[in-house]
Amino acid sequence: MNRKLQLLLTILGLGCCLPKAEAQLETPLFSFTHDTICLGSEFTPNILVNNAQTYNWSFCPPLLGGTVNATNVGTGNYQLNTNTCLTTLKVDTFYYSFTGSQDGKVFRYQYEDGIELPPIVTDFGHYQDRVPDNPTGISVVKDAGGWHVFVIGSSAIGNARFVRLDFNDGLNYAPTGFFAYNVTATLNQPRELFTVVENDSIRVFTFNNNNQLTRLDLSSNIDVIQNTTSFGNISNAFDGPSGIAAVTELGNHHFIVTNENSSRLAHVTFGNSYLNVPFAVDMGSLSGDLDVPSGIAVVKNCNDYYGYVTNKNNGEWVTLYWPASIAAVPGSSVMTMPEILLPTALSNAVRDENGVYMHVVSSDNTLTRVKYDNCSNASISGSNKRIPDPVKYNATGTYSVFLTVDQGLATERHFCKPITVIDHPSYNLTVQDTLICSGDTINMHVLTFGTDSFAWSPNYNIDTLAGRFVKVWPDYSTVYTVAINYAPNCIVKETFNVKVDNIRSDAGEDRVITDGSITQLGGPQTTVRPTYTYKWTPDVFFESVTNQPVSRVRPAQNMTYYLTVTAPSGCTAIDSVKVGVPCEDIRLPNAFVPKNENFGLLNLQLTQINYFKIYDRWGREVFSTTNPNVKWTGRDLQGIECTMGVYVWEIDAYCKDTNQRFRKSGNVTLIR
Repeated sequence: MNRKLQLLLTILGLGCCLPKAEAQLETPLFSFTHDTICLGSEFTPNILVNNAQTYNWSFCPPLLGGTVNATNVGTGNYQLNTNTCLTTLKVDTFYYSFTGSQDGKVFRYQYEDGIELPPIVTDFGHYQDRVPDNPTGISVVKDAGGWHVFVIGSSAIGNARFVRLDFNDGLNYAPTGFFAYNVTATLNQPRELFTVVENDSIRVFTFNNNNQLTRLDLSSNIDVIQNTTSFGNISNAFDGPSGIAAVTELGNHHFIVTNENSSRLAHVTFGNSYLNVPFAVDMGSLSGDLDVPSGIAVVKNCNDYYGYVTNKNNGEWVTLYWPASIAAVPGSSVMTMPEILLPTALSNAVRDENGVYMHVVSSDNTLTRVKYDNCSNASISGSNKRIPDPVKYNATGTYSVFLTVDQGLATERHFCKPITVIDHPSYNLTVQDTLICSGDTINMHVLTFGTDSFAWSPNYNIDTLAGRFVKVWPDYSTVYTVAINYAPNCIVKETFNVKVDNIRSDAGEDRVITDGSITQLGGPQTTVRPTYTYKWTPDVFFESVTNQPVSRVRPAQNMTYYLTVTAPSGCTAIDSVKVGVPCEDIRLPNAFVPKNENFGLLNLQLTQINYFKIYDRWGREVFSTTNPNVKWTGRDLQGIECTMGVYVWEIDAYCKDTNQRFRKSGNVTLIR
């Protein structure tokens, strides 16, 4: 640690609070049942904190010193105007950003569909021209009364302005109040802003007269500045502050401050309370890597810290690294980031289940999203649940499990714990992703020499739950899981996704129809898909196509029809329908119009006819046949059209199936 910093801490009586790199005893927020697990084993952290407002887990944190992804999202609807202040926080599952533009307006960005998608932008306006024309700091804090957004800066004529927007109903609603503090006598050209709740009161930090660190203590009703304390330019460490990153390490509070004018970094320490008299150390320009810095963000890793600085004049992205304690001088590296142009503001960093995010405002009023992606070796990269879903890793190694509670609030805390993943004994499985037909049985197995303990689930259409070999016959697609128990800290779970082509054929209900009638085949339970094929057999007596799930028949005898449905997988389903056609009576129309139809038997069962004769009213025979398929056309035996009137018919015929004889006569009216 810096010797000057250590000496000052000792003088101030804060030596006991020094963070030790070799023993960072943070208050645990969770624990593991086993610190070492096998590859493929699931684990769930044992949560030790119950009253946090938000939980943000990371099981495979990003390499914060590695590759950064930057995306310039353009001007969009962000309404940026040379903004120099931007803060982001998470409340419940949503992210919010607040910023102040150089034309004296306050904006809220609501990321309701995820921080990588465009937000809902709300312009809260000037508030009767009380919002600073030149806002230099914005901060969000929550106390017993609700949420508050503070904005600080100067008016067009240079007078200091300090305002508050109240959101008592929540940050996603409209402001419920506005208050402008009278600070013209106490502040001059204030820069930067940080707010925190301590001892049930809001404490406000800013740099007065450009460089003098100042604390404002608000009254219990927060409308009165009860006390103003100026700490001055401590150790001359401040020269045009352009960014504050607040860090709490082992209960001690710190500011990391960038200085725009001197291009140097300052470290401020308060000890265990923001009410203590702070001291500051000038950490220098970091070998010239800082060049007119316009903002800073600091991210807690497992046992180290990373910081990020935007260099205003050249669009550079500076990475800072504290390998053990935030009190030390960080290492640094610089890269050019083409996605930013003369950056004017850098937000704080927030964690999402997909990584770590920051936003940069450029001088061309575009917004750039900066992201450090989580690694991809965990089954779930992160979670917002208090108790996350079980996690497993797909590669051996040591991973940092990171938990942030109350992200963005004054009560924000972090805890990190490593977990080691080792390889397990080898085993062999059957094909884990397979397709079967409905009604089929499939064999699955696990072969290993490391254990004889297996647990299968679910208990559904499976012959055993404890063996190496199992048989399953699911009626629908089912994921079976086997837990291979090598040791309490090495329980490997593998899944078998048995997909069932649950194809169904429904030929319809059995029925009896009148001889000569048409009936429709096919029922509602048939699986209908564009890629399936359908076939009706036998292909006789059909009145429509036989390659559709529904068809029509007019059978001349008792028939059994089969519908075969075939899926692209080759799975088939067959169903049958019986159609009874009893030969019970002679069926003939009682009238007909020759130009539209002919007059003849409707029955199909009458396959043998002794005679079928028709007579006019004088008893003269006009038609005679022994062929059941021949019909009267309305002409006599000489081919002359018969006159309109009533005619008598006689028939003597036999049924095909029963050989039953029918002799019958009746009348038919010929209509012209």
